[in-house]
Amino acid sequence: MSGCSDPVAEPPLEPEEVVTKEWVPDGIVTPGEYQYSRSLGPGLAVHWRSTDTTIQMALVGTCEGWVGIGFGTSRMMTGVDYIAGYVDGDHVVVRDMYSESPRCPIQEDTDVGGTDDILRYGGTQADGITTIEFERLLDTGDPYDHTLVFDEEIPVIWAISDSNDIGVRHRERGSSTIILRR
Repeated sequence: MSGCSDPVAEPPLEPEEVVTKEWVPDGIVTPGEYQYSRSLGPGLAVHWRSTDTTIQMALVGTCEGWVGIGFGTSRMMTGVDYIAGYVDGDHVVVRDMYSESPRCPIQEDTDVGGTDDILRYGGTQADGITTIEFERLLDTGDPYDHTLVFDEEIPVIWAISDSNDIGVRHRERGSSTIILRR
């Protein structure tokens, strides 16, 4: 992933749904499971909710491969905290990653001295749609993870691919912002 396009201007964020269901990382986004959702661009929607200490997120991509989101930058890949995942049959893979430069490859946090801070995850793939759900702490204490703060715009970058190899260049990509609310 080299650079990303300019961030998409978004209207003020209001809750879209009252969270009525317990969060289950099963790869199925259901009504009442997430409080917020947004289309980040062609081919990727993000849904999220938070507790006092965690974020729970779903990435729903129109692709046959990996989906990913990065926190902490809105342009180049330098210093980005990136989470990517894919589904291979019954096997779901979600990676906690970091990019030290604006060029690939993105590396797993554990390969650069960090920790894998994905607490729970799941996913599905059917009919050209890949859904990855994951949970992580807002502040992991890992120097390779971006601390997510309530009530502040968080720059994000995103990408989707038709390959399960996270090292393969994206098919679509972009940037935007999200806001975490209590």
